[in-house]
Amino acid sequence: MIKSSVELEKLNAAFRTFSEASEKLQTYYQSLKNHIQYLSEELQKKNEQLKKTLGFLESVIQSMDEAVIVLDQDKRVIMMNRTAEELFGIKQSDATEKATSSLPIEGDQTEVVINTTKGERIFYVSMSEVKTDTENAGYVVLFRDITAIKEKEAEASRNRRLIAMGEMMATIVHELRNPLCSIELYASMLHRELEGTSYESLARGVSSGVQTLNNFLSNMLYFAKPRSPKLSDCDLNTVVKEAISLISPVIQSRNISIELNISNVLLKADAALLKQVIMNILLNAVQAMDSAGKISIHSETSNGYLQLSIKDTGPGIDKSTLDRIFDPFYTTKDEGTGLGLSISLKIMQAHGGTISVRSTPGEGSTFILHFPENLLYREVEHVNSACC
Repeated sequence: MIKSSVELEKLNAAFRTFSEASEKLQTYYQSLKNHIQYLSEELQKKNEQLKKTLGFLESVIQSMDEAVIVLDQDKRVIMMNRTAEELFGIKQSDATEKATSSLPIEGDQTEVVINTTKGERIFYVSMSEVKTDTENAGYVVLFRDITAIKEKEAEASRNRRLIAMGEMMATIVHELRNPLCSIELYASMLHRELEGTSYESLARGVSSGVQTLNNFLSNMLYFAKPRSPKLSDCDLNTVVKEAISLISPVIQSRNISIELNISNVLLKADAALLKQVIMNILLNAVQAMDSAGKISIHSETSNGYLQLSIKDTGPGIDKSTLDRIFDPFYTTKDEGTGLGLSISLKIMQAHGGTISVRSTPGEGSTFILHFPENLLYREVEHVNSACC
């Protein structure tokens, strides 16, 4: 009986221990459940934060002006932003998992020329590896449009060449002008002495030749030391028509038509110098075209800026010539001096403007005169007409 009481006491103690352990286990379980719930809530918060961060990051990438393409380890496209889609004319859904052979990425090349919807543009391309702790996870390719920078560099290089050539020409003109003045003086005296004789035409020829040479030196001198423009109110429409009239015999002899679409714009400019610029460009266009060609001249204003475009239907200009077209003494004509466009550019720069050229071989050329905002005085209305 006593033994049974002891065993019963042990059994009760065991039950009490089991109950205490069960209570502790239940407490631990509840604590673990609460902790798991807390971790789940925290994980959900972190996921939401991560989604927001990824959404913001994607918005940043999508809004970048630079084209961004993400590649996997095998250099297959896995993501591209909107700028890249517009640049390459392909949707991300169509480019995904395609090899980069379908895109203009050529190894480690840093500069590429790409035909875009805005024409031929120059891009700086950089490719960076995306690395984890243990391996390469892929690549990020960035395309940055550096066309404007390249154009500025080319313009700066051209200006340096022009300055050097100008200094050289100033010296040459100075050395030639002195003896030429003496020749011109004696030629005019000789012409007066021989007036009415059979030798009068010979003397006139000498004077004419000296005058031609003097005009050429004057052009060189203007290039070397351009005079400051004498600004006054001038009507762009009138200036263009006067420039056309000066070369109308050449235009008519080649049966070339001219179409005008010019604003009645009043400018603060030197009308005589501006007329010389337009005439030089028109002469180049006429000489470049065959019979029955066409020249279109139109102007447009945007945000206070004025552009005058002169477009011809000639053979166009190849890139190597286009790069040097404003260099002094550079010409593709047998009898050209190569100073016309150089002087024209200097005149526009003296007005605070410039000249740009767009040309495709076989499709003609367009010369664009850019006038700064401060020269635009007043715009009236467009005048549409055709002449010559």
